[in-house]
Amino acid sequence: MRSLIMGLLAMSVIGACQAQTAIEVAPDKDDPLAVLDTEWRYVFPENLILIETVYGDIAVELNTDFAPNHADQFRQLVRDDVYNGTRFYRVIEGFVAQGGLQEDEIIEQYPTLGNENDRPLTNAWFVPLGNADLFAPVVGHINGFAAARSESLEREWLLHCPGAFAMARDTDPDSGSTEFYIVLDAQRYLDRNLTIFGRVIDGMEYVQKLKRGYRAIENGVIQAPEQGDEILSMTVAADLDQAIRPVYLVQATPSEGFEAAKTSKRVREEDFFYRKPPEVLDICGFEVPVRRLSEPVIRPDIE
Repeated sequence: MRSLIMGLLAMSVIGACQAQTAIEVAPDKDDPLAVLDTEWRYVFPENLILIETVYGDIAVELNTDFAPNHADQFRQLVRDDVYNGTRFYRVIEGFVAQGGLQEDEIIEQYPTLGNENDRPLTNAWFVPLGNADLFAPVVGHINGFAAARSESLEREWLLHCPGAFAMARDTDPDSGSTEFYIVLDAQRYLDRNLTIFGRVIDGMEYVQKLKRGYRAIENGVIQAPEQGDEILSMTVAADLDQAIRPVYLVQATPSEGFEAAKTSKRVREEDFFYRKPPEVLDICGFEVPVRRLSEPVIRPDIE
């Protein structure tokens, strides 16, 4: 019995790691771009942010479709080296890891932004998850990002699933500027209240290693600032030479492979399950597969 339980736990750990860490794959020897077909899409270098920490590098894909103003301002902040040498100053177990410039450090050239918490329904390829959700009428994915829709509200929005990259603010919904946070565990009650403008596609295990504050003390702000983990650097991938630039692929949604991946998680055929679990998925418990190419690929068309 112990071996069966440990085996199941091992499966779960491997699955969790794969959900949070990009799978490194070597390109085809004859055609390094052969992996590109209807099943996968490139993460454009202009939308790829690399965060260097002492634990390892974190890769974030910006979502310029849902939150163009937030993505643009954050990209400029990165290019201006604003975050280099700053620290994750508020990290709460099971909640968020927050960094950026605090109120007494705000730079006037980076204005507060009108919220981009949701948008009108679009004709984007929304792929329903396939089962009911507790927080929204319908959930699914748009271009790899977990999203929800409401026909009655005629709105759609991104979700506070683990790895969501969002702009912090004060009580005013339009007060976000330079502070960001990464969601550690699902916080769906925040949906449509704060602007999500990206998601971690690689290195979530390094985010989970960040030193924690205590929620009961100043709502999780780390009391000795120097004890917060430092952001050694942030870089827009497009600013790196192609010879050293990391290349990421995200499984296309919709695609046959994506539907197969959902089915494999929804329908548990392992012998261990003598009582079969319900054939449902949690939108925040299912990550869209991501790959990192093991060698740089020269593609002038995605500069």
